[in-house]
Amino acid sequence: MLSQLNLSIQSYADVISKVTGIDVEIMDANMVRVAGTGSYAQAVGHSLAEAGEVYKEVLRSRRTVLVESPRHHAICERCLDRENCRERLSLATPIADDNTVYGVIGLVCFNDADRARVMGSLESYSVFISFLADGLAVKIGETDRFNRASHLLDLMLRAVDIPGQGIALFNPDGSLLYCNTPAGELLGVSEGRLPTAGNIQRGSSVIYGYDEYEITSLDGKTHSLPGRMVELEAGADGMVLMFVFELPTRLARLSGDLNSSGGESGFENIIGNSVALGRLKTKAMQVVDSGSTVLITGESGTGKELLARAIHHAGPRKNAPFIAINCGGIPDTLLESELFGYVSGAFTGASSKGRMGKFELAEGGILFLDEISAMPLYVQVKLLRVLQERVIIRLGSNRLVPVQVRIIAASNEDLRDCIRRNTFREDLFYRLNVIPLDIPPLRERKGDVPILADFFLDKYCALFNKRRPKLRSSLIRLLESYHWPGNVRELEHVLEYAVNMMPDSGAMGIDCLPAKLLEEVSGGAGTAAARAAPPANGQTLPEPEILPLRLLEERAIRAALERFGSSTEGKKQAARALGLSLATLYRKMQSFSI
Repeated sequence: MLSQLNLSIQSYADVISKVTGIDVEIMDANMVRVAGTGSYAQAVGHSLAEAGEVYKEVLRSRRTVLVESPRHHAICERCLDRENCRERLSLATPIADDNTVYGVIGLVCFNDADRARVMGSLESYSVFISFLADGLAVKIGETDRFNRASHLLDLMLRAVDIPGQGIALFNPDGSLLYCNTPAGELLGVSEGRLPTAGNIQRGSSVIYGYDEYEITSLDGKTHSLPGRMVELEAGADGMVLMFVFELPTRLARLSGDLNSSGGESGFENIIGNSVALGRLKTKAMQVVDSGSTVLITGESGTGKELLARAIHHAGPRKNAPFIAINCGGIPDTLLESELFGYVSGAFTGASSKGRMGKFELAEGGILFLDEISAMPLYVQVKLLRVLQERVIIRLGSNRLVPVQVRIIAASNEDLRDCIRRNTFREDLFYRLNVIPLDIPPLRERKGDVPILADFFLDKYCALFNKRRPKLRSSLIRLLESYHWPGNVRELEHVLEYAVNMMPDSGAMGIDCLPAKLLEEVSGGAGTAAARAAPPANGQTLPEPEILPLRLLEERAIRAALERFGSSTEGKKQAARALGLSLATLYRKMQSFSI
C-alpha cells in the first residue's frame, strides 16, 4: 500500500529529515524501502529482509524501538550484516492504525553529534515521528478505503447494468461480498448480515438458456436459480465471482408465462354495489394477507380470475409473480410438465434445456389454477402432495424442490358433483376448500347491471374513440330483464357490440344490441308464431314476457322509420301508420334520441 503512494511518502521523508536534520528511511510491511534521504535516497526499492532487524521488531511489536548502540544491541545479534553497519543510533516507529501495520519510519544517526542531539531531546523526537507516522497511517487508510470503494463501485457499475436480475458478488473463499436488493430479499440478507456462499453448486440442467445453480439462503432453504457465474478481475485480492441470476418474476416474463397483475387488478375493479357482491369482497379482503389456499367457485364469466388477481394485488405477494394456468386448456399429457417442470431427457420430445414449471415460476407469489375440475386424477395426486409437503419434483428428476407458493383454485363446476362422478379426489377438495369464495351470478344481482353497463360503455367508447352516449332507462330495463347466462363477460361483450354498432351521432338505442339478446328478451318471432298456433297435445304454452310500453313504443317508431325512411315525407307516412301527429312523432323521436 505504501508503494502506491511513493511520491507522497518521499515527501514525508524529506520533511522529517529537514526538520530533524537526521537521515530518514521508510519501509513498507514487506521490508522494502519505499522512501529515504541522504545515503538511503539511492537505495529506494531495495529489500532489507536480510538486515533490517530493528524494523522487523517494530512490525512485530507495533511499538517504537530505540537502538542506542547498533551492532551491540540484542536486536542486532540476529542481523546478518551487523559487522558492516555504520549506524550510531536508530529510532523507529510503526505506521499503523487499529487494524493494519503499513510500515515503519526510521531516524538513523551516522555520527556522534547527531546521536547526542537525538538523545538530548529523545522524547521530542519520539513524539514528532510518532505524530507523523499516525498522520501517514490515516492517509494510507483513507487511500486504501477509497481504492477499495472505487474498485467495488467499478464492479457494481458493471453489475447493475443488468436490470431486473438478482446480482451477488462473492470473494474467492465463497463469502458474499455484495448483493443487490432483489437478491438480498430472496436470500434473506439484511444489512450487516451477509451469509457465506461456499455451497453454491452447479445444477443438473439448463433452464431457458441459463445454467442452474443451487444456493442456500440464511434460513437454510435451497434455491435453484438459473443464471450465469462470471469471474471479475479484482487485483491483488484475487478474482471476484459475480453471480447474475434470473428472478422468478423476470424468468416468468422470459418464458411468456407471467400474467401481469398491474393496473386493473385491485378490488376497486370488481364493479358493483349489490349486497351479495359487497359481502364477497369483504370476505376476500379479510384473507389477502393469509397464505391459506382459496377455492373460488362461480358460473363462467362471473370474474373468478379477477377476484384472484385482486387478492394477489392487495396482499403482501403483490410484487411477486401471479401465474395463471387453465387446467382445462392444456392436454392431460402436458399439464404435469407445465405445472412441475422437467429436466433434460425426461420424456420423448422434452427440450434438451429442461424447463421450470409453473410452481417454480410462481415462487413467492400466487399460482392460479383455473378450471381445476378438468385436472386429471394422476395430476391431482401430485398437487395434493405439493399442498401437503410444499415441495415439487420435476419430471425425470428425484430432487425435491421446496416451493413457497399460495394456491388459488377456481371452478365453474360443483366439485362435490365431480367427486360423486369419481372425476375429482375428495381429499384434494378439502385441501383446496380452506377458504371458499362463491361469486353470485349476474342474474342474482341485477342492480349491478346498470353500473357494469356504464363502466363498459366508458371503456369501449374511449377505446373506439366514440362520443359517450347516455344509457336510456328503457335500454337499462331491457338489460336488467335479460337472464345473462354468460354473466359479466357476456354483458361486456354486449356493450362492446353496441358501441361498435352505435351511429356516429352517438345515439344508442335498442337496435344497437345483439339480435339474439333482443329475441330472448321479447320471446322472438318464433315464440309469437307459437302463441298463434293451437297448443300441441293439450299442453299449455308459457305466458310471454311483458315488456314496458315505453320500450315497445320506441321499437315501433324505429320500425316505422326504417320502413318509410327518415325524409320529411317518410316521417309523415310513419306518423300516419303509427296513428300519431307529425309533431308528436318528432317529440317522441327526441325523447328516444332517434
